[in-house]
Amino acid sequence: MLGIALRAAGFESILCSDGEEALKQLQDGLEPDIVLMDVRMPRMGGVELARRVRLEDRWDLIPLVAMSAYSDDLQEHEIKAAGADAFLPKPFTIADLRSMLYSLLPRDRRPS
Repeated sequence: MLGIALRAAGFESILCSDGEEALKQLQDGLEPDIVLMDVRMPRMGGVELARRVRLEDRWDLIPLVAMSAYSDDLQEHEIKAAGADAFLPKPFTIADLRSMLYSLLPRDRRPS
């Protein structure tokens, strides 16, 4: 569903099944403009993925956006402490998603 919403908002996306796959893609040289992740994923969740990404200087400038259906202050604090730049509680609209992405991406990286 997220891939469809991103395409509808004009973004190109690469989907991963969990945090381990996302981390492997980054380690293999993927250079995304932004990383969207669910807080709760199999094998490696969003908190651990954010921590691992933020350990690498080469990924410092990649904005990390965490999403979760379990939206409470504690979870938002935990994911931001791990290195996420933003937290988007579910459910959200395509307009909410687009607004969040636009707030984190430079103008030249936004879809036209």
